[in-house]
Amino acid sequence: MNILVTGANGQLGRCLRDLLDTSSVTASEEKDLQVVFTDVSEGAEYLDITDAAAVKDFVRIRGIEAIVNCPGVQFLRQFGLF
Repeated sequence: MNILVTGANGQLGRCLRDLLDTSSVTASEEKDLQVVFTDVSEGAEYLDITDAAAVKDFVRIRGIEAIVNCPGVQFLRQFGLF
């Protein structure tokens, strides 16, 4: 299974990456689990989730079957959402 994790450099994304980097990796490899970590900053593969066409292409090209959406909310304040 191919899984996309967005917001990989945020708090939740880093925790998820750390979890998979430890004991879960062995179990993941046995189940043919591929996890792609993305973000808009360095340290992960670049993917801007505000660009719907880019996300659609990324999912299609990489054969993504599930998405774990972990971006932060700090930028939402500028839009009056928080």
